Amino acid sequence: MAAEGGQKNAYSSRQSTSTRNPHAATKPLNAKELARLSTEDRVLAQWRASSGCPISDEAKAQFCIQCLGNTFNLADVRLWQLHHTASKEGQSTIYLEFFFDGSPEEIKDQEEVFKKAFETMIETQLQEQRVNEFRKKLATRRRGNRGGGGGEDAGEGGDDDDWRSYLKKPVPATELSIRSLREAGCMLRFLVCQTSLSVSASEVLGQIAFQEHFPIDGVAQEPSKSTKPMPRWVYGLGACTVGMTLITITAWYQVVRQVAMSGGGALAEAAALS
Repeated sequence: MAAEGGQKNAYSSRQSTSTRNPHAATKPLNAKELARLSTEDRVLAQWRASSGCPISDEAKAQFCIQCLGNTFNLADVRLWQLHHTASKEGQSTIYLEFFFDGSPEEIKDQEEVFKKAFETMIETQLQEQRVNEFRKKLATRRRGNRGGGGGEDAGEGGDDDDWRSYLKKPVPATELSIRSLREAGCMLRFLVCQTSLSVSASEVLGQIAFQEHFPIDGVAQEPSKSTKPMPRWVYGLGACTVGMTLITITAWYQVVRQVAMSGGGALAEAAALS
């Protein structure tokens, strides 16, 4: 028990933000596969494909929570698989689990304060993403007008209709609901916030967290490149793998060598007898 407690304390101050996640997910689904799916099934398929993918550094910075004198950094976002079995396709709600550095002990008797801070953070980030999208579309429209050389009239036609359609598009509802809080992790401890969100909100979150898996308006995003170092255990594992490979090659070389020598001796003996 003492050894277990010492090991737990040794890792208690470590956070997922200090190193890069060395794991990898499946390849992003191609555009043709996604186009054949309904919006609900497409977003669900994208979340499934992103499972295990390292979350972007941008998401870690954007989705941290400041409350109760602590900073809860986002470590990962995963599909809450319990609510998304094969028999539940076409759902209008996406269930996600948000993993934060920390533990339920840090918010004991203050769970409602943490939940409120979480809801505020999600709403703020979704709103910020919509503002950024509006600015990008506005900048694209202005460049098109300048390039056309027609002043106000340059925006007429199809582009102008697209712009009006975009401005009239209603802001999608978040429909965020926090279902429960739990603890997870082994070496690193996580405070897990289990939630449900609308399909549109979960897609926007995916576009921030897993850029290579969630295109924007059908246009693929550049994969996020982490500037964090790999965990030290990755280098240890690599060294052990190289060492075991060399030992295996050496052992097989000795076996083949002994077989070759035995075969050569038998041939020489047979030649002498004849």
